Amino acid sequence: MFTLENDDLKNNVPAVRLWLLSICIVITLMVSIGGITRLTGSGLSITDWAPIMGAIPPLDSEGWNLAFAKYQNIPQFKLVNSSISLAEFKTLYFWEWFHRLVGRLIGFVVLIPGVILFARKKITKRLAARVAIGFLFGGAQGALGWFMVKSGLSERTSVSHFRLAAHLSLALSILAYFVWLTRSVFVGQTQVKSDQEIAARFLRGKFPWVASLFGLQITYGAFVAGMKAGKAFNTFPLMAGSVIPSNFLSFEPAWLNFVENPATVQWIHRSLGWAAFIVANGLWIWILKLKTPRGEVRRIVTLLAHLTIFQFLVGVLTLVYAVPVALGVLHQFGAALIVMVLTLMAHTLKRFNASHTP
Repeated sequence: MFTLENDDLKNNVPAVRLWLLSICIVITLMVSIGGITRLTGSGLSITDWAPIMGAIPPLDSEGWNLAFAKYQNIPQFKLVNSSISLAEFKTLYFWEWFHRLVGRLIGFVVLIPGVILFARKKITKRLAARVAIGFLFGGAQGALGWFMVKSGLSERTSVSHFRLAAHLSLALSILAYFVWLTRSVFVGQTQVKSDQEIAARFLRGKFPWVASLFGLQITYGAFVAGMKAGKAFNTFPLMAGSVIPSNFLSFEPAWLNFVENPATVQWIHRSLGWAAFIVANGLWIWILKLKTPRGEVRRIVTLLAHLTIFQFLVGVLTLVYAVPVALGVLHQFGAALIVMVLTLMAHTLKRFNASHTP
């Protein structure tokens, strides 16, 4: 019999479950606020990095004038926002400041309850060590965020889309890490029910390819966002009346188009969107054809299919309406939800593999 590990049993108490759930929620909030920051063009409004004192915004007119003067020295102001007023700058500043503030809040949500729970022997050393690793990755994410911002302070009017993709990918990886920990505490190593065996065996070999497809799609979504490629070709399903845009391979050398040409990058993101839609719903239909009983594996596959439909439709609307903030943020939030579901799927398959290994 494959049973709960002792560590999982010890950690599976209400206070620990609530703590881990809170971490997952605040990380998801951080991802969504990051989308607002990007879509409002606020990410370069704070031109320095002060991990401690930066938590306090300017408190008087002198402080605001100084912050605005620093912003006026970067290319984004000179070439894009030269006409904005101090009042408009304050709005930009707020979203970047709030984004960084929530990042600090995540640190407190992880650290303070964790120390208290550990001191009161509510969590094991093993879980404490795993959470500490996540905390360190959170610190690395802050440093990577500043590395991303720096790319837009000297020669560019926006951040590097490569650094943006890295920043988003690490954020979603940290979210997946804590979802995994949370799931482990909730269900431990409980055996996947035998009536789910057919579905689990069907899914097991396909999951790495499915996860890779969604990972690549999210990466290209970040490329589209960083290059503002969603502002062009705002028709669907064709691009300027064609299946493939005329400037698809206009850059030299040809490979550069796949990471630098906005038309090509958007086309790839669209194509991967179609592929993800077909694969997720194909898996769901096939699971239904297998007539597997309603259970853990089938529920997760169904949820992934439905979320993919939602994400696809939101992506189309975001494109057609030229990336309004609300739809853009909803699209990024959808990506976070899909990462959560894929993590739950991976965790379930791991438990199945462990409990059905001869």
